[in-house]
Amino acid sequence: MKNIRSLPLLFLGLCLSALAGAQAGGTLLVKTDMDCNWKLDGQPMDPLKPDDSKVVPVSPGEHLIRAATTDGVVKIRIKVEVDQGQNTVEIQLRSRYDQKLKMQQAGTARKQAEADVALHPTWTDPDTGLMWTKKDNGSDVDWNQASAYCSKLQLAGYKDWRLPKFEELQGIYHPSVNLQAVYDFGVMHNIHVKGNLQLSGWQWSSSLEEAPGKTLQVLGVFDFVRDTQPGEGFPPSMTYNNRALCVRRSTE
Repeated sequence: MKNIRSLPLLFLGLCLSALAGAQAGGTLLVKTDMDCNWKLDGQPMDPLKPDDSKVVPVSPGEHLIRAATTDGVVKIRIKVEVDQGQNTVEIQLRSRYDQKLKMQQAGTARKQAEADVALHPTWTDPDTGLMWTKKDNGSDVDWNQASAYCSKLQLAGYKDWRLPKFEELQGIYHPSVNLQAVYDFGVMHNIHVKGNLQLSGWQWSSSLEEAPGKTLQVLGVFDFVRDTQPGEGFPPSMTYNNRALCVRRSTE
């Protein structure tokens, strides 16, 4: 009889034990790939280094980690759902930091290049005697707009500018030259062009070409990220990322 009466108490004890286990939650194992400062649910934590890790007991539910590189250049928010057991969180800052640093370097290089363009708006290729504008028009244009841009351009006292032929564009491609340029949805590229020219996209040519395997003709477009081959082009109405870089025969 005594044992029967103790059953409700035993059942209650088991329930309380299970509830306590559920409330105990789990732990977070926090790692990082760069030195960083971080907070857990708004509470400042000890700084982390790439060769360290931090184990933190947490309650069940959603938790928020905010982290930043020690110089504050890159910040990140991470939400993590905790049940029980150990949950690993990796604070990944390195790739974002490197990309942001490259963008800053590209911005500095662009300002320097713009200052150079203001002083020297043209460049003459000593190998061909062709004079080029030091930068393209800087915005999306179709072929007619590109052609009109060059034909109406008055720069450095000259007004006989034109769109270059495909082979003329090909002639200023140089694979060993690496200049950083940002275009194509803000993606940074290495462009291979002589003369330290500022390019912001693919360059229209005046050359009408047959598209391989197609019946239509296209106007050649040169991409200085890679060695573009003849036949790679677009219909004249295409505007996406296409630019006008102008050229003339030098009289010097």
